[in-house]
Amino acid sequence: MMNESILQQKIQSLLQYPILNHQAVKKLGEILKTLEDWSLFRINPLRFAKQQGLNENEIIDIFVHGAKIGLFDLSYHLVCPACHGIVHNHQSLGELEKDSFYCALCDIEEPTTLDEIVEVSFTLHPSVKELDINPFADLLSYLHYYFSTNYQMSEQAEAFFKDNLIKEFVVLTPDERQTISLEVASNQPYEIVSVEKNVAVMLDFNQSHGEQPKEIDIDLLPTAFAPSKIALPLGAYQFHLKNHTKNSVGCLVVKRDKKRYHEIVDHYPTTFTPFLTAKMLLNNQSFRDLFRVQQVSETFNVNVKNLTIMFTDLRGSTEMYDKAGDVFAYKLVQTHFKILTETVRQYSGAVVKTMGDAIMATFSRPLDGFLASLEMLSKIEQMNETWKEAGYEIGLKVGINEGPALAVVNDERIDYFGQSVNIAARVQGLAQAGEVWMTQSILESPEVTDKLLMSGYQTQQHSASLKGVGQPTIVHKVFKNEYVNKESKL
Repeated sequence: MMNESILQQKIQSLLQYPILNHQAVKKLGEILKTLEDWSLFRINPLRFAKQQGLNENEIIDIFVHGAKIGLFDLSYHLVCPACHGIVHNHQSLGELEKDSFYCALCDIEEPTTLDEIVEVSFTLHPSVKELDINPFADLLSYLHYYFSTNYQMSEQAEAFFKDNLIKEFVVLTPDERQTISLEVASNQPYEIVSVEKNVAVMLDFNQSHGEQPKEIDIDLLPTAFAPSKIALPLGAYQFHLKNHTKNSVGCLVVKRDKKRYHEIVDHYPTTFTPFLTAKMLLNNQSFRDLFRVQQVSETFNVNVKNLTIMFTDLRGSTEMYDKAGDVFAYKLVQTHFKILTETVRQYSGAVVKTMGDAIMATFSRPLDGFLASLEMLSKIEQMNETWKEAGYEIGLKVGINEGPALAVVNDERIDYFGQSVNIAARVQGLAQAGEVWMTQSILESPEVTDKLLMSGYQTQQHSASLKGVGQPTIVHKVFKNEYVNKESKL
């Protein structure tokens, strides 16, 4: 049963945050009352927003705030890109810091990146409702629980997976022993795998293997099966599995016919539902503000495959301090920071840090960073109009780049390092007041060129020698001007 008293208390707490859309918060409270338990488990906020006709960015902010006040539990899932199984389920960002992870079902090692590999989901907190979910009720429940619901196999691939590859599904309670019978007549590898434990026994059936006992004991230990690999001649066997762990576990007996399975998937592709990634979460200003100190060690470092990085700086602030005095100049600079932070948030980005009069911000998509930069120039121009009569004016300079980066901990916050970050900073250094400079990767990103043509801004291509970069870099100046030379050299 839903504890509506606690639910209402949590909703009232969310309504105390002025940054949240209060109508969306109230609607969320009403929707949660109507959902069945599986729909309250590992909620994908992007899918939730689409299904309920709500604004995606507003819903992400509400879910993040909800996790902070105990309406939701936030979790990170490492998802195998081959089978889409949830290889690891973590409660803290700091648990993601390994360079790679292994999927026992697919027998592959994958690099850990914060992009599409890590899903972020929200589950209704047990204080609001104890969800009646049993992953061991049947095979369908097991697959639903331990595989990402953001990937949906075609009917053909799902039928082949369940009917041809999965030969048996058993559940073992603590200390329970069960027997699995298997008869193999052709050279074919099999495996017994526990998806939730991410461990497997590889069974290599081949006519050339020598004689083996027809009954084989296999122990499931807390971190592995023992033995983990068995070579067997063709024939009929009984495998006696014993669970030596403290929890119930599920075990699948799987025929490893990757070639046929991938042929079917290639012909009948898997459909994909966009989801909140760890990268997107780190590019959410609410998450950065509310979860500044998470359980992340100083040695934390994880790769991001593609990150849009922005640097800004001011022209004229030093002169203004001399001319107008500290109090007035400080007020103007702080107003500028507020404008920039609000704009970054508006376009699904986050301010990573401030440095004097400059900021570093990141976005999940180049288009968001580009649109934010144009909005910043427009708002600073409007701000200047109110101060021009007093003789004061500032100019904003912006640089944007896109590329891989390394997420690290710096001053108790997630920061980014790498050549892509250095290039973004150097590109910003080329800009004059009222200009955005960007790299070729930003200009060539989806929709950026179309938005540029609609914005009233023009571009000028340059070949620039950037400090720390071994070869000339193609960069583009974005600015308002009637006439522009097609290309120049810096």
